[in-house]
Amino acid sequence: MAATLKQVVDDCKVPGEFLSDGAEVFLTHTEAMPVSAEAYWSAFRDFVELQLHMEGHENVRVLKGLGEVGTVVSFYYDPTDLAEGQREMKLVEKDDSTRTWRVQEAAPNELYKSYEMTIKVEGTEAAKVTISVRFVSAIKDRTQRRQDIAYHMVHLLGARIRDILNFIVREKMGGKHRFDLDIRCSREKMWGIVGNFNDVTWIRESTHTVVDGIYRTIYFTEDRSLKVRLAWADSSDYLFVYEGDNSPDFLHCKYYRGRIQFFAVNPNRVRVTYDCSFIPADDSPMEEFKKWFVGALSSRISWLETTFSEPKPGEEGHNPATGPPAFKKGAYSTGARGIVRGPLEDVWKAFRPFGRECMEYWKIYDSMEIEAPGNDVVGCIRLFKTSKTKRTIRERLEWRDDESHVEIYSLLSMNPPPPVEMSNVYTTVTMTAVDEKQTEVKFECTFDVSVSFAVSRIQDNQKGAYMACINGLQQLFHSEVGTLEVVVGSAADLARTDGWFNADPYVVLAVNDGKPVSTKVCRGTQKPIWDDRYALSVTSRTRNIVFTIMDRDTVGQDDIMGTANVNLDELTSGKEKKMALDVQGGGTLNVRLYLKMHDKPKEPEGEKLITSLAIPFLAPVAQSELDTIRNEFINLITSFLGPGQKYELSYMTRLRTHPDVALEEMPAACVPMPTPEMFTPHKTGRIMQRLMEFIGSQAQIMVRLAQVKGIWDPWKANFSGYLPANEKLIEEWQKDEEFCRQYLQGINPMLLTVCKDQSQIPAEMLELKAQGKTTQQLMEENRLFIVDYEPMLGVPATPGKFFYAPIVLMYREELAGGKSRLNMLGIKLSRKKGENEVFSPESAKTHPNKYMFAKMHVQSADNNLHQFLYHLGYTHLAMEPIAVSLHTHLPPDHPIHRLLLPHFKDTIGINYLARHSLVSRIFPITDPMFATSTVGGLVMFLKEWRKYNFMDMAFPEELKRRGFDEARTDGLENYFYRDDGFKLWNVYKTYVTGMVNKAYTSDKAVADDQALQKFCQMIEGPGQLHGFPREISTKQLLMDCLTNIIFNSSAQHSAINFPQYDYYSFIPNRPAQLSSPMPDGPNDMLQSAVLEALPPPQFTALQVLLSYMLSMPSQTAITGVEAMKEVYPEVHEKFNKELKDLSKEIKTRNEGLKGEGKVAYTYLDPENVAMSIDI
Repeated sequence: MAATLKQVVDDCKVPGEFLSDGAEVFLTHTEAMPVSAEAYWSAFRDFVELQLHMEGHENVRVLKGLGEVGTVVSFYYDPTDLAEGQREMKLVEKDDSTRTWRVQEAAPNELYKSYEMTIKVEGTEAAKVTISVRFVSAIKDRTQRRQDIAYHMVHLLGARIRDILNFIVREKMGGKHRFDLDIRCSREKMWGIVGNFNDVTWIRESTHTVVDGIYRTIYFTEDRSLKVRLAWADSSDYLFVYEGDNSPDFLHCKYYRGRIQFFAVNPNRVRVTYDCSFIPADDSPMEEFKKWFVGALSSRISWLETTFSEPKPGEEGHNPATGPPAFKKGAYSTGARGIVRGPLEDVWKAFRPFGRECMEYWKIYDSMEIEAPGNDVVGCIRLFKTSKTKRTIRERLEWRDDESHVEIYSLLSMNPPPPVEMSNVYTTVTMTAVDEKQTEVKFECTFDVSVSFAVSRIQDNQKGAYMACINGLQQLFHSEVGTLEVVVGSAADLARTDGWFNADPYVVLAVNDGKPVSTKVCRGTQKPIWDDRYALSVTSRTRNIVFTIMDRDTVGQDDIMGTANVNLDELTSGKEKKMALDVQGGGTLNVRLYLKMHDKPKEPEGEKLITSLAIPFLAPVAQSELDTIRNEFINLITSFLGPGQKYELSYMTRLRTHPDVALEEMPAACVPMPTPEMFTPHKTGRIMQRLMEFIGSQAQIMVRLAQVKGIWDPWKANFSGYLPANEKLIEEWQKDEEFCRQYLQGINPMLLTVCKDQSQIPAEMLELKAQGKTTQQLMEENRLFIVDYEPMLGVPATPGKFFYAPIVLMYREELAGGKSRLNMLGIKLSRKKGENEVFSPESAKTHPNKYMFAKMHVQSADNNLHQFLYHLGYTHLAMEPIAVSLHTHLPPDHPIHRLLLPHFKDTIGINYLARHSLVSRIFPITDPMFATSTVGGLVMFLKEWRKYNFMDMAFPEELKRRGFDEARTDGLENYFYRDDGFKLWNVYKTYVTGMVNKAYTSDKAVADDQALQKFCQMIEGPGQLHGFPREISTKQLLMDCLTNIIFNSSAQHSAINFPQYDYYSFIPNRPAQLSSPMPDGPNDMLQSAVLEALPPPQFTALQVLLSYMLSMPSQTAITGVEAMKEVYPEVHEKFNKELKDLSKEIKTRNEGLKGEGKVAYTYLDPENVAMSIDI
């Protein structure tokens, strides 16, 4: 469909004077409208409302004004991918006397240097509408610039006039109706028909069509015909919009628009929404016309279901038990075959999964997922994107035989579609054993194509993809296939790393799957001569050899001077090659390489596929994945028996299943784990005790599940024995007041923001009201608050799990007696065009289940964001480089070492445990639990980590950024994270100030402390803690930095970790995932559908277990810190007194809250604040 419009654009003749860079383009277009001039002009009364009905305008925000002249709106503009970007449009004229309306681009952007659109409405009974645009393009590429101009000429101007007409017909005249139905077939099948502008088989009684540009004439039986126009199409949203003008004999309308969209319910069921707008041809009363017209359309819509629904299982149709399905073989075929050096069953087991597991060996794809519900069974559909063309492809698994080792899959769709049409595309994969240790893999594809000249190109592309699969499988079973002799000769003109001093260079060599080797060190020269020779093993995985030139330092870490890389494809077996390599970083490296390939591959030694593990839910993994843990454990034991392991920084390696996720950009970690960081027997015993308490409490859970009565009782079955229920939360969790309270006193108080900028608010939410005030008025009164889950945007989806990036508005509700509380204003889940529904307390009156489900989706998003970003990322991972640098650069008697040491107790150890369990590269236990899955959570964290700044995230600065301060000018009551946090921050600041004033007499003394400076440089540099000062030259900066470290390691982590059991243990309150999106359609959803979307009670043990384990009270509270007791006793005594006074103050406050029947906030009571991140 989009291809049809693109072809019209390509065929358009654009005047040459428009195409030069900087040329002004002026275009105009006039149409007669089937409504009066007065009716048409009425559309312009509300500028904001009109923008929400423009096709192609997404994520509309109001930046300024409320619809009057001068109002500025922003929106994302995506006209069939010809050009796209964020635009800001300003209303500059609305003249009722001349009926002239004019808007301008508010500022230059990537699309336009200047842009102005004018619409003039003339006439009386029948409006004559003229639209004109005047713009100067900012698109640099001449072809794209021509496409944008042509798009205006052939489509946009007329489409804008009719978008406005459609708005009038629907919202002013009431000429609209919507049909919803489910069809028992795949979304791809329906879209393959409806999304093809040349296909009218989905229209009842149609015989054929003739297409002319964006128009098509549909012919029916009895010599009838209907001419319609393509209005909009979006393949990514499975959306098609068409229009018809003046059809009194056929549609009985003088204007008609149909908007049809498809939503996948599951791989074999599609939900169709058909939304139509219409004006009766004879101007009959709208309600009378609707009665007849809607009835007539209903029969046509129902015909879709009876015609395209596929048989239910057990009905007439293909029986899988009888063998593979019969399919029409195409006229053309492609074949590819190869040998994989692995046993047949092992190769089949690696190949068999149809979803993301394929990416472990099939490296030519950016992503690959099985669509909802995500079951890897015959009939499932996988969606993947190619790395080279970025084309999105859908394929269906038609057959899989584990005995014969045969798989058949079919091509459903490609987006964007290829230049030629392909059909009947079926691929058969067959595996046979060559011998016990080798398997032949054979691909055979048959297909039809619209033009024969494209066959050879299609065959080449297919064969390339198939061979990439075979080669990738071979890499899973790699063996030595040759040797590479390397002579590292000399280097010249290397970069200097130590100012004017000469380097001490050496070279580290590594093939990409082998153990690195190093040359000797050449002292004091930028022109080293090594002349060292090495013989390296080449396996089927080997692709590159990397040379890293290092500068040996006697103190601290060696510096990297530069790198060079050689692709082994550049070498010929049996021939030596001399190469002068350009060093990235500066200079030249001279090497000689001699590649010798074996005639027959050697048998692999030790590096085999593990085909069975004791834990049944672990998929097969390569032995090399387990080697990492094995080697770390050996190092740990060796250092325990010997001198001890050094504190060193290491970077996370990329996942083989997701090589595009740059995990090495995360904060550096301490790997291997030094012996002193091992948990004490007492700590290990407490963890095991906690685990056994949970296991003991799960006794007879199935009995408790069988005895439940209330609809939410199944999720209370976990509470027994050592696991108490949070009865007050279970009683209150569905109330708006409790939902809002948790943003102030719950597990994640990090997102609530004072809303002071209208542009933050989606346009659809501006109409919300509370206590007689509009959103704008609430904002002006400093009573509006927003939570924006923007970090969830762009997170890859996982089949069977659904999440949104919601926007939530809350307001400060004024109560009697001068009191107030935070309460709900509204929720917008989706930011997609056409999904404009806002859920609010008002909508809850008619749609209570949808409103509850919207709140659940918000809390699910909050759960994922809290755990991966604020908890794991900003506390656990961010603090570890500081702990490593503390032990590396600050001697034990250094005052800062003394000060900080208690605040890193067990931090490295608990992080080590998390990296090999929660976010393990082999089987992360968070993967099945969270909506984002593990990789999605890490993608989200990486995106935000690139913007992170350590000093900007200091407690006072972070609150200030969100509009909160110590003086409570925000007016919110009971924001105890803010109140207690500021008091504790001030105690810490006094403590740190006392220590710094004792240890340093002046700023110069700070600047001259070389150990301190190296401490900072390691954290900011190799540690990758963004925003940490690279050098500290003043006492004030040192005080700020140290206070921030201590607060993050103690108070901040305690505030967002220890409430977990209180809020996560009752799953409906904050589910980690939901299995269905918000249902589409005007009706409320069933309560049973809400319950079905929650994780089943019997499978929620992991969330409850983690919340219980991670909430284990610390036995090293901040009140037990004695770091300064011996060196600066007066500093210690003052710190200890202030902590006790604050604890008493918080306890008194909490007793008052309990007396009022409210929830106490205990997490920042110093007696409950852990001194370090130790759990």
